[in-house]
Amino acid sequence: MENTHIYEPLKEFKNIYKERHKKNVDELFESLVSQSKVDIKENADTIKAINKFTEAKKNVTQKINNYSFLRGFLIIITIIFLFYSIYTLTNLNESENFWLELSLSILGILLSILFIYLTVKKINPFIKELKKNKDDLTKKIDEKTKLSIEQMRPLNELFNEEMPVSLFKKTIPLINLDNIFDYKRFDYLVNKFGLSDAVDLNRSTLFVKSGDINGNPFYIANDLVHHLGTKTYTGSITISWTTYTTINNKRVAQTRTQVLTASVNKPFPYYHEESYLVYGNEVAPLLSFSRTDSDAEHMSQKQIDKFVDRKIKKLEKKSAKSIKKGGDYTVLGHSEFEVLFGATNRDHEVQFRLLFTPLAQKQLLELMKDKVIGYGDNFDFIKRKMINIIYPDHLNMIKLDGDPKNYYSNDFKEIEKNFKTYNNEYFKAIYFAFAPVLAIPLYQQHKPHEYIYKDLYPSNASFYEHESVANKLDINKLKNVLSSTNNILKTEVIKSADNLDEVKVTAYGYQSIPRVDYQTKMGGDGKLHTIPIHWDEYIPVFKDSTINIEVPKEETKETHTERIRNYFERLHKDKNVNQKDIRRVGKFLAVIINK
Repeated sequence: MENTHIYEPLKEFKNIYKERHKKNVDELFESLVSQSKVDIKENADTIKAINKFTEAKKNVTQKINNYSFLRGFLIIITIIFLFYSIYTLTNLNESENFWLELSLSILGILLSILFIYLTVKKINPFIKELKKNKDDLTKKIDEKTKLSIEQMRPLNELFNEEMPVSLFKKTIPLINLDNIFDYKRFDYLVNKFGLSDAVDLNRSTLFVKSGDINGNPFYIANDLVHHLGTKTYTGSITISWTTYTTINNKRVAQTRTQVLTASVNKPFPYYHEESYLVYGNEVAPLLSFSRTDSDAEHMSQKQIDKFVDRKIKKLEKKSAKSIKKGGDYTVLGHSEFEVLFGATNRDHEVQFRLLFTPLAQKQLLELMKDKVIGYGDNFDFIKRKMINIIYPDHLNMIKLDGDPKNYYSNDFKEIEKNFKTYNNEYFKAIYFAFAPVLAIPLYQQHKPHEYIYKDLYPSNASFYEHESVANKLDINKLKNVLSSTNNILKTEVIKSADNLDEVKVTAYGYQSIPRVDYQTKMGGDGKLHTIPIHWDEYIPVFKDSTINIEVPKEETKETHTERIRNYFERLHKDKNVNQKDIRRVGKFLAVIINK
């Protein structure tokens, strides 16, 4: 019988889900190999030949470098000997050691002739033969590489973006993952749980995956985030001047130099990626708080005890002040949890204690102090009434899009390694993003009250999916030609019919224009000097484009090729679209219809 709850996320990952998922990954890979009918032994022989030829090519290349160095050395020595011999013979009549210098000159000429002979007759032909050998090896490597690519093509073509998700769902059905983040799910989060639907022009979704746990909705996202900060630009010049001193009754000139520097701070756009989990739950609907990671996994128990002893005294003083002013912040009896979890800015003490029961405290502490199984306390946790946001650092260390290129190779062993490593790491990363939520029993036990859905929504997919799709298209066709920075893509639904969303995409970027500022500084020579400081001015630019996104119907049994053909036929009726411009993005098909 499948588990309906996960109350001990750390222990259950170790004892149940890690091995279960590994088994599911292994079975899927074996099924794909069987379906592809690739010849593993034949590929192994081909890769062995490639490695053999590659090693031989490496040895030949080293010989070419060695003999090329020897040839260069002999040429230089020959030039030196010839120059010496000619110079000596020209000035021989003036020499006091006539016979010695004549002998050395003749020896120099003879050695030069010998070196020229060795270079032309021996070394050059040998290097030429080595290069021919290298070219032959390169040709053999290319031929074998093409053969190995063709050998693995049937297997590589079977991979798709949805495999990590389907494997996760198979391992833990409790955490239901949607096929797409549709507008219905988005509306539920906004109107039922209070998720903000305000447009943030500084954030664009690169990846999103939604779902629910016992009816409680969530989505995991990876965003490109922009903020306008400042950058320090520095300029410098070197000045020189002459001073005079008297040494031994003589006036002596001395040249002095000095580097003058100046700097300016100017606006500069910064971009980074941020991954997070948003989870909606009706439990403790009036409670809000925030906490940052404690890095408990980097401390020994002795260090944690000292840290808690020192910190709890401050929190007790804070509690006393809060109560005195009419607040209700009260330190928990479990000092270690109070200190390590934090959340001292909580605004509803009763609901905080209702949520963080002794069992929840125990499980969260195990997660935070873990040094082996998961990632330790690497997560920030923000609760805003019914919306919970988890920011786990480890989600930023793995690509969440499930791109099949993560597995591609011409070597079967490499494909197997890539597939199993990525999917097991993917599972672990997603699982431990949920772990802080799973550690709270009430969050799984509670099922949300009934919600009345609308009959009609403005689009099939949510704007998170629209942005995710747009970010996987050719950015050069979406951004302003003047833009020289990253671009934040924001979307707006133009119209939606059946399973087709027509979406306006606005790309926000910056044009970079070189500028020069000038500052004056006093030099050591007593004069003012002008210092140029080169900097770049970033001017906002944007561009609007329109894309069509086909959202797949779950009941359809079309193949990928059939979907593209049918999609093309629908688009071609009223749009000038070339079939080669249609891009597959996960389950979606998308095309830029005005470039």
